[in-house]
Amino acid sequence: MRLAAERNVPDAVALPDESSSAAWHDNHMKGAGAWFRQVIGYEERHVDPLMDSIQRLVHLAVRGRRAALDDLAGALFSAVADDQLAGQALDVVTTAGPKLWIELDGALRPWLYGYRDPRVTLAPIVQRMGNPLAVALAACGRDGRERERSVGHPLMVTDVRLLPVLAIRAVDWIPVVQDEALRVLSEAFTPPDAAALRAIVPMAARLGERRRGRPLAELARQALLRADDDTLDAVRRCEDLRGRRFAFDVSLQAGRMDWRQLAAAALHESDIISRRRCAQVLAAQAIDGNRPELVEELLESTSARVRVEALTALVQLGRTDYGPQFLDDNASMVRLTAQWAVRRAREDPADFYRHRLVAAGNGRGLLAGLGDCGTVADADLVLPYLEDPRPRVRAEAVRTLRRLGAKTDLGGMLEDPAPVVVRQVVTTLRSLGPRVPVERLWALLGPGHPRHVRHAAHRLLVDRDPWTRIRADLRLAGDPDEALSLGARTDLAMWRSRDAAGTYASCPDELRDEVANLLSRVEAAVGVDTARVLRWLIRTGS
Repeated sequence: MRLAAERNVPDAVALPDESSSAAWHDNHMKGAGAWFRQVIGYEERHVDPLMDSIQRLVHLAVRGRRAALDDLAGALFSAVADDQLAGQALDVVTTAGPKLWIELDGALRPWLYGYRDPRVTLAPIVQRMGNPLAVALAACGRDGRERERSVGHPLMVTDVRLLPVLAIRAVDWIPVVQDEALRVLSEAFTPPDAAALRAIVPMAARLGERRRGRPLAELARQALLRADDDTLDAVRRCEDLRGRRFAFDVSLQAGRMDWRQLAAAALHESDIISRRRCAQVLAAQAIDGNRPELVEELLESTSARVRVEALTALVQLGRTDYGPQFLDDNASMVRLTAQWAVRRAREDPADFYRHRLVAAGNGRGLLAGLGDCGTVADADLVLPYLEDPRPRVRAEAVRTLRRLGAKTDLGGMLEDPAPVVVRQVVTTLRSLGPRVPVERLWALLGPGHPRHVRHAAHRLLVDRDPWTRIRADLRLAGDPDEALSLGARTDLAMWRSRDAAGTYASCPDELRDEVANLLSRVEAAVGVDTARVLRWLIRTGS
């Protein structure tokens, strides 16, 4: 085993000396190391300790641990002396994705440094650029001449793993370095290769937004346009979302996708923006060519935006008969489009909803649709759904009554077992004003009720007068339920900072002793400042 000094391992990843290697391995690698592998999803395997550190640091950096970037930079300088380790380290960093290289570029060139920091004074092995990792490290150095020299290294074109670094240098702040990087990239794209494009396009999608990034983005765009259909299709299937989106934009603008590819992307692409753009292009083709069959398949999409594009195109082609099929869609944008289709056929969509609700159809979508276009006279059709066994249907029924403007007594539903229902009930009751007797709300605030019921009672009490609000907050401020306690303390703090100065009503005489006692019990929880303001208001009577 090489000594840490011989391999220039930084403190964060330093290897043990020979005398303590067994103990170090037992205590750390089998203990915390094995536990950490399990947490991050690693399988147990025998790897070099330095390589193990690099893998861990990469995972931490990818997860947003900024401090791990500095340690990773030092570890890479330690691995560069060994060609095998250098190759493995470069594989790990490259596999982690384009974002890591962009962030690592800055970490390899720190603002605060010491004279012996290899990131400032490049180690001889890096200066010689004897392996791909050394070339990458030299390309990220502080010295512009070294960056220019590394960009022109033959490995920059032949090793795909170095292309992300080359893309970073293509937006370099030194014009000579940037021009050289763009020249080398042009060579790498002659002819356009799928592997090279899959490495560069995700970088161009990100770096193209920088002030100096336009030439890189245009270079990648032109390379995609010159690529054959199979290569372009391969780039559209790369793992990076922003890279795929960039490739889709180029393909759509250039008309490089046929209707089958557009339909497949609109149905199955994971990026919703690209899915919608493909659906829009396919819908435009269907309208221009009077071919409704092109978009009929899109009506089955799981994306509401794609369904809207397809349904809109069909209606514009005169196929209003598709409208009634989507009147009960759970997505409001699809329902509204379907209602427009029905109106284009000179029919009233509200009549469809009324008839279907009587027949007990898909309750949730029909209720929402009736709320879109119904009147207060339709409230009686909604009332039976308040007792539906499905929580989301009950919640939609409450919401529909509110949208119709019906004055229905919903106080009894404050104890509904489903939080989603109670949330809608609270929203409706708050819009109607104080309708639930305050004594019932105090009872629901007690510890014998579920959290969502107590939370609902607290929200309704807070909407009453200032002293009811203060009393409700103090009751929950010391509650064992931390979620309720935190909400009450937060509301009380907001009252002190925003509303206390406008509290002109004096504390009712019958509440003074109770509020004072509540405040004494929870003073530590609400804070000294809030307690002082409340005591002054109680004492002065205003």
